[in-house]
Amino acid sequence: MKRALPLAATLLAFVVCGHAQTLSGVKVEPATAKPGEAVRITATFDDAEKPNCNVRVHFGDGATKDFKINQAKDIPLVTEYTYAKAGSYTVKVEPKTALPTLKCVGKNQSLVVKVAAPVPAAAPAAAKAGAAAGPACPEGWKLSAKSVNKKTGAFTCTAKAGTAAPASKLACPAPLGYFENTSKGQLGCRP
Repeated sequence: MKRALPLAATLLAFVVCGHAQTLSGVKVEPATAKPGEAVRITATFDDAEKPNCNVRVHFGDGATKDFKINQAKDIPLVTEYTYAKAGSYTVKVEPKTALPTLKCVGKNQSLVVKVAAPVPAAAPAAAKAGAAAGPACPEGWKLSAKSVNKKTGAFTCTAKAGTAAPASKLACPAPLGYFENTSKGQLGCRP
């Protein structure tokens, strides 16, 4: 009659006979990304002839994912991840044990990926000049900052009540029209 080996002895025999892979490196591409842009993470292993282990990838924003490395096609381990917002994230790949497979060996491998907010496109020089200039009031009249409507472009210029209107009227962009009320000391462009 044959005696069954205890579970601990069976596991020990499995560990001694099996091959563990050594986690040897991690690469993140691109090193600087934009929110919503996929980042490729590649983990490399030594002794990858008979893969049989597990790793956990920490993406640096609280998310993790476990991977079983048990086929030649699993090496190198390549995965993609997308970050929702700008920041600096430490990507870490760590060897893990998940029976019945062996633990990958080696030290945790980490790299930092920077996710930068997109830079707004530069406006053409003419548009910048017009935007910087803003509404212009005739000589002797001041722009009422409270009256400026950025959506419509409407604005009011003020002066002392009874100040004469300028000889040439303001040119208002469509659909705005010129108005003046010299008794209140106001003129400008409005819808």
